[in-house]
Amino acid sequence: MLLGLWAIAVIVFSVRTPEFLSLRNMLDMTRHFTEIGIMALSMTALLIAGGIDLSVASILAMSGVVLGWMYRAGMMLPLCVLAALLSGVAMGTVNGACIAYLRLPPVIVTLATMALFRGLAIGFTGGEKVSGFSQSFVALGQGQFLGVIPKQLPLLILLALLSWFVLHKTVWGRYIFAIGANETAARFSGVPVERTKFWLYVSSGLMAALAGVLYVARFNTAKADAAIGAELDVITAALLGGTPITGGEGTLVGTMLALLLLSTLRRGLDMAQVGVEQQAILIGAILITSVALGQKRKT
Repeated sequence: MLLGLWAIAVIVFSVRTPEFLSLRNMLDMTRHFTEIGIMALSMTALLIAGGIDLSVASILAMSGVVLGWMYRAGMMLPLCVLAALLSGVAMGTVNGACIAYLRLPPVIVTLATMALFRGLAIGFTGGEKVSGFSQSFVALGQGQFLGVIPKQLPLLILLALLSWFVLHKTVWGRYIFAIGANETAARFSGVPVERTKFWLYVSSGLMAALAGVLYVARFNTAKADAAIGAELDVITAALLGGTPITGGEGTLVGTMLALLLLSTLRRGLDMAQVGVEQQAILIGAILITSVALGQKRKT
């Protein structure tokens, strides 16, 4: 179904804007959904386990701010990137500890940390942007292979394949599905529920931080208000891809197809000069529809 909807969207936008179907445009489109895609991979695993992380966009912003703040302080760029990734791990650890070991509701915890991490990012910079990164770093976000393939695309594909293998071919992946299907039964079956949940949120923080590094490279700017509202696209990609909000089932292939559809809609609407507000309304409608269809399938 998703492939069919994508094909319809491509045809409609191609008729309206002929250059939409060009190879350069289609490949360049992938540059703009890499960060969302990376976060959607870990979000899918969380939803399958019955969890959710509303703080991913704030972690992206905070990690980018850490990178920029350290770079401005004169640190070597590799150390700045490492610090950004570790900050994501630290923020994921906060989420994981509160949810897995204190047994607080994921929605409440990540809603609180969404505001907390964004506030910390603003406090770190005082609202100022950091730019002027080295060209070798900026090339990670703006460069191309063979003149047309965005440099982020191979990384997204590699992470998608690795995530698919872990989720569908390992014991840890079976733990994730078991927890989402019936947490009590999984615990009695010997599944390390708390540890699995904890590491899911840590990995979500790491993936969001990696997305933050790529975001800074793409825009050559680290800023506290980066990717505001991006968590909506991340969750929509997972839900539209067939992962129900109730957990227990889901597929990364569906998430990637949904991501392709959403990105096509974003690019097509941009080229058709549709306003951001109207785009947000459309994405919100798609999210509600996907949740409703998921509930209908389960009943």
